[in-house]
Amino acid sequence: MKQTKILTSFKYTISACALVVATFSPAVVSAAGQLTQTQVRFDRLKTSTATTGTICANIVAANGTEATTEVVFPTGYTVSTSTGNWTVSTTNLAWPSGASAWPGAGTASSVSAQTVVFPSSDITSDGVYCFNWINTAALTTSASATNSNQGSVTTKNISAAAIDSAGYATATISDDQILVTASIAETFSFALSSATDNLGQLSTSSVVSSPTPRTTTISTNAANGWVAWAKDSSTGLNSVAVSYTVDSTTPGTNSTLAGGSNGYNTGITSSQVGGSGIISVSAPFVGGLAGKGGGLDTSLRALATSNGTADNATLTLTNNAAISAIAPAASDYKDTITVIAAGRF
Repeated sequence: MKQTKILTSFKYTISACALVVATFSPAVVSAAGQLTQTQVRFDRLKTSTATTGTICANIVAANGTEATTEVVFPTGYTVSTSTGNWTVSTTNLAWPSGASAWPGAGTASSVSAQTVVFPSSDITSDGVYCFNWINTAALTTSASATNSNQGSVTTKNISAAAIDSAGYATATISDDQILVTASIAETFSFALSSATDNLGQLSTSSVVSSPTPRTTTISTNAANGWVAWAKDSSTGLNSVAVSYTVDSTTPGTNSTLAGGSNGYNTGITSSQVGGSGIISVSAPFVGGLAGKGGGLDTSLRALATSNGTADNATLTLTNNAAISAIAPAASDYKDTITVIAAGRF
């Protein structure tokens, strides 16, 4: 009876040991599978350049329970041995189409020579997963310009046994940046909508204004803006036939004409499609109401200014005239207004 008990106990002990071997030996002896779509992107390929980067791989969830991701960087690359420099993000930084954030990816847990180990959670769905190392202090490319610089990516389980693995290759070049140069010339355009403005028959009873006010349009890339000026030929509407002038209102002042008294002026309003400049109409020429404006004479007077660039800055010029009862009849009253502008580059 004593021997039977001892033998029975011995059999149970052997059975328990066999169960342990059967449970764990497959993970120990299985060979690593092949990762596909493995990509290690270095954000700089220039020699001797500190860089961030991205690691991606197509994971088959059924192949094992991931606990770490081991990345081997090419020989000649300077790999920081400080795990704190190997900080990680899972922000999509131009990842492959359809890629997802790598579950559990975080700051490296260990660094040895060219090998950096990052934590990982178990991946439960097949797909491409990515994470980024985001500190340039982590890695510096090699000093030589070479092709096919080789490394590897391996997923491992909690026992540090390989699950899946794949190699990759990259390159270093003397300069990975293209300096693009160009120039833009100074530009200035100026246009008048028409060279005539027929006020028609003047009347003592009311002010007559331009039926279709003329416009001047300015476009320029002058950073400091522009100035527009004007002058007239007669300081008023002059008739040679009767030797009479409907005088301009006092130049340099703003006024509003009234029917029944001689007067002639120009009112300005403004608009702009685009540009950085703000248009300021000179105080004597502010218009917008019937008969409101300023008188011109034979000296150039500033109509408006702008303090920046302009895309179709438009000044609308409305000419106004009123006459007294003694203004002589004639059909040749006229005035020639010269309008110019210049950019302030």
